[in-house]
Amino acid sequence: MGNSIKDFKKEINYVFGEVIDEANYKLLLNSEVDEDKVEAIIDEAVTAYEDFYEKINAGRKADNKKSYFKQLTIDVEAKVKELLNKIENL
Repeated sequence: MGNSIKDFKKEINYVFGEVIDEANYKLLLNSEVDEDKVEAIIDEAVTAYEDFYEKINAGRKADNKKSYFKQLTIDVEAKVKELLNKIENL
């Protein structure tokens, strides 16, 4: 993702914001979608964002920062894909 911790934080903020927007659009465009399920996905996205934000801060103290942030990037991408799949399957 980003070249610095600051950029990484901005990128996860943007990405998880887009996931939340996508969930809201799904709800607005399809009246048959269960609102509670959409809210659950949004809550999961917010929780994931907060967790990753904390992990980014914790990464400042990591012994091998490069591998730590590489794995964190993989984890973020996997979580975003998971959330988007849930939205798609509503």
